[in-house]
Amino acid sequence: MLWLSLSLLAGVAHPDSLSHTRIVVAGARATVELRCEALSLIEFRPELDRSRDGLLDADELAAGRAELEAYLQAGLRLARPTPGGAEPLPGRLLAAVAQDPAELGAFELQRVELSLEYVAPAPLESLVVEARLFLESNPWHKDFCTLVWNDDAPVAHAFSGSERAWRFDPAHVRRPGVFAGFTRLGIEHILGTPSEPLAGRDHLAFLLALLVAARGLATLVGVVTAFTAAHSVTLAAAALGWVDVPSRFVELAIALSIAYVACDNLLRRAARNPWLEAFGFGLLHGLGFAGFLADALAGENLVVTALVGFNLGVEVGQLAFVLACTLLVALLFRAHRRRVRAGEADGLVPRTARTAVSAVVALAGFYWFFERAGWLPT
Repeated sequence: MLWLSLSLLAGVAHPDSLSHTRIVVAGARATVELRCEALSLIEFRPELDRSRDGLLDADELAAGRAELEAYLQAGLRLARPTPGGAEPLPGRLLAAVAQDPAELGAFELQRVELSLEYVAPAPLESLVVEARLFLESNPWHKDFCTLVWNDDAPVAHAFSGSERAWRFDPAHVRRPGVFAGFTRLGIEHILGTPSEPLAGRDHLAFLLALLVAARGLATLVGVVTAFTAAHSVTLAAAALGWVDVPSRFVELAIALSIAYVACDNLLRRAARNPWLEAFGFGLLHGLGFAGFLADALAGENLVVTALVGFNLGVEVGQLAFVLACTLLVALLFRAHRRRVRAGEADGLVPRTARTAVSAVVALAGFYWFFERAGWLPT
């Protein structure tokens, strides 16, 4: 313990100052188990260590209990969020137990277990945790917090640096907002935003190539359904960590899938039912969606809710695009539809339109491939 005594006499905060906090919320009651290093308490209040041995015992903790309780209540605040801010919860120290020095190994720091209780006037719906313990003597102190909300799965959070306040909203409170937010993200990933229109232009180009190849509206419905089912499967599998495919390979393969379908259209004289291409390549496009979603899911524990919302948003964006294209086809090619009904032509669009659109989509697919491969000058 010589080095402990020297560091205390020199007034130097010990390195790697750590504490662990476990908060368990049950209705209106929150219990806290705080495990910290005895040295952190001694650095804050040297007078607690009356024996000057760098250790704390039951008598020393009992003698400083009132001051210790006041410090814990000020440095570890739990509050109930309100429209105007946050309402602090009254707390009290239940117990303070120091680790037996006989259990310490060489160079091991003694730990102290502190138990606190906070009670709200009504069952808690959300919680704000503010941890500022031991910063006066050690501004680099870190606290690793685990919160258990009414038997939900534990949620971890680290307090370090200047970030000392954390608002926790349980799953049932956050779920509607997470769902709505990721649904919007899915729509924007396909249709884009005012600053970036048609963000999902590669996926839309693929759909456009399938649309002009379709025999009619019934065929188009089947194609869109096949594409939706396929990319939903791989999106879920990749987002949940069941499959992992390098993103570079996926992006290159998506570009080639666009070029392939468009070139297939150019080589065929008649319209067709391309549901097999829609399903097969849809599996690939789902991996592309998952690659984008991975960054958005970082730190989000409501993964399934976010996944369902994002997938719904992607479908809304795709359907909006397909409906707009279908309406445009109906307006532009009325004469062609009459010829189809008379058995004089086939396809959702005339062959000339199918050829022109497919040529443009094929060029776009090859361009994206060469661009993503890094073969084009920057």
